Amino acid sequence: MTLKSLYILINSPGEVSGWLKPAAKAICAAVQNINITAVTLPCPYASGMEAENAKRLQGVARAITYKEALKEREYIHKSVLLQLGGDPLFGKLISAYLRAPWLIYTARPKWRRSVSHYFIPGDVAKRRFVAANVDTSRYTVTGDLMLDSVPVRDDCDTDGFRREYKIGVRNILCFMLGSRPFEYGKSLPFFTACADALHKKFPDWQAIFPIAPTVDAKIIKDTALNAGLSIDESMNCITTKSGYKIPLIKTMQYDAISASSLAVAFPGTNNLQITALGVPLLSIAPLNYAHEIPLDGICGLIPLESSFMRAIKKKLVFYMNAKEKFVSLPNRLSDMEIVPERRELMSDESLVSYISEYIKDSNKRKNIADSYKYLNTEKGAAAKIAEYIAEIV
Repeated sequence: MTLKSLYILINSPGEVSGWLKPAAKAICAAVQNINITAVTLPCPYASGMEAENAKRLQGVARAITYKEALKEREYIHKSVLLQLGGDPLFGKLISAYLRAPWLIYTARPKWRRSVSHYFIPGDVAKRRFVAANVDTSRYTVTGDLMLDSVPVRDDCDTDGFRREYKIGVRNILCFMLGSRPFEYGKSLPFFTACADALHKKFPDWQAIFPIAPTVDAKIIKDTALNAGLSIDESMNCITTKSGYKIPLIKTMQYDAISASSLAVAFPGTNNLQITALGVPLLSIAPLNYAHEIPLDGICGLIPLESSFMRAIKKKLVFYMNAKEKFVSLPNRLSDMEIVPERRELMSDESLVSYISEYIKDSNKRKNIADSYKYLNTEKGAAAKIAEYIAEIV
């Protein structure tokens, strides 16, 4: 076929940095003169900064919204659609409008009459396709695309990171604030209070806050000031009321994670990136603001203006949490507890207590890192997707 445009559908910060970035780079290397358009989809997990960040990525020519994609008449019959995230319904509708082959990266064999080809992340997903009797010619086992976004640990410049941010202590405690406003808007004061308390107990540990590229600097600054914290104009450092300084890491984020002795993060794409770097991880899901946690499908449309509807949403979140065996990606992919999870109503004191267990006991941290051997961390998914696209065009 004569290809004029490749549309790549994305829906949230993790998909932009973890999936779109390596995929676009690999596709550009495999297919000459390809025009890649990132399409941002409506999504409760979105940060609002996806399009701006997508446009900065190698290989991405432009970024448009889902509504704008449905007006792209010049590309009808002359495009291919690759969906890397979001509700498959959006992919179905856009592919029908553009009359374009629909390729999708997914772990489940849904929309079989409409999908031209599936890219699936691993053996757990493959078992679902085999059980559903999907013809092997209709799917490619690529491995996890997220792994292609993470550098090899040996390539990380941990010494350079320490020099850049003037960190002299041996042990670094890495708090991941999250990439969506509802996450870092709540986690900044929460994690700062925990880091302050932990510094008093373990002064030879330095806390750091890596900042995702999708973070809105104004929200960070306003949140810090409203919590009574000091933040410098360049947004390089948070200072607690006791005078403890916590660096905000805006560059060398992977180097920072790799240099850490322990990471603390919400469930999300960064969980797999952290494990790929071999860093012990404690995954936490505080349910204190359960009504603000995004949900898929119709549950995500519950209006939160009234206290009654917020109570309904909260009950749903608690119900769904109880049903889920695991929420952290490494655990879901392996169907075993690779990293410890804490999912509960959580206070500063309780989180400090949990983290203290792993700070005190290096063997516990080592056991977490050792369990990563049960994960398939082989890279190359982006290249396999690019190879398939090169063949069909």
